[in-house]
Amino acid sequence: MAKNHTGRNILLIILLLLLAGGFIGYRMYQQQTPDIVNRKPDIRVKAADLIAAFDHDTAAAARTYLDKVVEVTGTVRNIDTSGTIVLGEPGTEASVSCGLDRRHMKDFREVKAGSTAVVQGVCAGYEKASGDDLLASLGTTVQLRSAGVKIKK
Repeated sequence: MAKNHTGRNILLIILLLLLAGGFIGYRMYQQQTPDIVNRKPDIRVKAADLIAAFDHDTAAAARTYLDKVVEVTGTVRNIDTSGTIVLGEPGTEASVSCGLDRRHMKDFREVKAGSTAVVQGVCAGYEKASGDDLLASLGTTVQLRSAGVKIKK
C-alpha cells in the first residue's frame, strides 16, 4: 500500500516540476527585450573614430566598445531594406554595419544614402581586414546589433 503512495507522490512531483518549468519557459518567451535605441548611450562616437579605434588597437577598442550601447554618427553609405544601415566615410571601404532591431525595421525609410544619421545599438563585434587577406581592401567593419535611427539629418 505504501508503495502505491510513493509512486503517486513521485508522479505528482514530476508533474509539478513540469508545470513549473513550463511556466518559467513561457515567462522567458514572453519577456520583451529592452529597446536599446531609447536608452541613454554608454558612449557617443563618430563612425570614423569608431573604425579608427579598431584599426589602431583592437584589444583596447574591444574593451571600450564591445557589448556597450553606442551612439554612432556617420554618413549613410548603404541601406539594405532587409534591416541593415551601413555608415562610412566616402572614399573608404571601412564601415559600421548597423543591424536594425525588429521594432525599428522601418527606420531605413527615414534616411538616404549620403545623408548623416545617428544610429544607436549594441556594439557586437568587428572584422578587421589584414594585409595578408585577399579581402584586405574591404577595410574594417564594426557591427552594431539591436540598432535604430535616432536622428536623421
